[in-house]
Amino acid sequence: MKPITYQVSIRVFINEMMTFYKDDPRLGTRENPYKADMFYEVLSPYAHFYGPLRNILIFEKNSVYIWTLETDTGRKLRFSSNDDVSEMDLEMITDSPSEKKWKKVFINPPKMQSGGKIKLKSKSKSSNEFSLETTGDIKSGGRIKYSFLFEFEDEDGNTKYGIVDPNGDTYPPPPPPYIPLLVEP
Repeated sequence: MKPITYQVSIRVFINEMMTFYKDDPRLGTRENPYKADMFYEVLSPYAHFYGPLRNILIFEKNSVYIWTLETDTGRKLRFSSNDDVSEMDLEMITDSPSEKKWKKVFINPPKMQSGGKIKLKSKSKSSNEFSLETTGDIKSGGRIKYSFLFEFEDEDGNTKYGIVDPNGDTYPPPPPPYIPLLVEP
């Protein structure tokens, strides 16, 4: 049976993020990236996400998930890493993560790291796409949390870094924009 393909696009609102953090010049480096948790959205009409931040994906069996990253204007962004190749981190949502469980979720999964995490590595640094294929053995959905570092160029051509690592209780949401009240005299 041919696998079903799900496109998962992550759209980051770069201009809004840069405006929000403009008073902190320390941010945007590889060591201290912009926290983009409140400045992105997941566009995937058919993949199943849940949680208030849509940060947990439920994998379907016998499927291919293609992840891409772009700005709100449609410009492609690059997944980044501290190594020479791009990577994306996935964390298994379970009481007892194991290599055996990952092998039931993905075809040819990377080696499991501590805490039930795996790092998907691309074949090149310039990658802006990851593809994952699931097995036919998934029971009750393979639930995972995703996170990744990305890079982009600011208006001056400097390489900047941001991170999407959605944890609802870790980063408070940005304040609402100031809208002056119109009062009739």
